[in-house]
Amino acid sequence: MTEQSPAMLSDIEILDILNSMKNDELNREAKDIIRNGGKAGRQEAHRDALVSLNQTFENNFVEAVTLALGLNEGQAKKIRYKKDRIRILKARGIDYLAIDGAETAQVLSQIAQAITREDAIVTRDLHNIFPFWKEGWPMVQFDNAYKILEDDISIHYQAVLDELLKKHN
Repeated sequence: MTEQSPAMLSDIEILDILNSMKNDELNREAKDIIRNGGKAGRQEAHRDALVSLNQTFENNFVEAVTLALGLNEGQAKKIRYKKDRIRILKARGIDYLAIDGAETAQVLSQIAQAITREDAIVTRDLHNIFPFWKEGWPMVQFDNAYKILEDDISIHYQAVLDELLKKHN
């Protein structure tokens, strides 16, 4: 979809694309990572699956919002950051924090960031997100965290698409 700019598409085409995005499987690549991880690498596979799930969600989120709201390239890059996401959507009449699962998206992003940048050490913001995570300690039970976040991020993605469809009608 990214090969066409939103300005080149009609409203009906944009609505069709947004509606088809409701069928997106955010966890497809993550499931493959888990399936290929085997029993020995179960926690490693779920750790990598969390990062993959976050990347897929962010890419699909940016594509949907850019398309629905006709964002320019600079805004499309900024929409990946929480404060800019809230500000840009608010300017277009969407209260992002009121959308079901907005906190889940932030938590998933923080987890992915901690895995890739902090060697999977629980940061202050992630302390007690799960009962088994304590600040300064390594993240554990990635499989449980993944199961919870996988469902919640899919619900959030659907809620975002619903808001964008309402706004675009």
